[in-house]
Amino acid sequence: MSQKESGREAVVYNIEVNNGNSNQLFFKSIDAGTEKSIKISKQDLGELNENLLISLVLLIESEARVLYLIPSTEFLNPNSIFKSNNVMLEHLSNWEVSVFTNAIPELSKYALENVKL
Repeated sequence: MSQKESGREAVVYNIEVNNGNSNQLFFKSIDAGTEKSIKISKQDLGELNENLLISLVLLIESEARVLYLIPSTEFLNPNSIFKSNNVMLEHLSNWEVSVFTNAIPELSKYALENVKL
């Protein structure tokens, strides 16, 4: 595992798994008690591809409860959970992941124990 240049609000790691595949992990966290979504600058995330994963840590009462590994390609088909927010100033455009009660079942397929790298 090696750390890449950090973004403003997240850290990016490169990991190589035993089968030789390489993935990039873009780490973010969300406090379920106070936040309902996270936003990631499109510039910071870069080009969406199947080897770029958003590692989202769900915090409940300041403790890490769930780690989600979400393929960045989920943003290619926006919906009520994975959103694309475009604004006139390109550097302000962002991707958004909504975390609300009804989203948890959908997000559960990305929980670490359910993902194969």
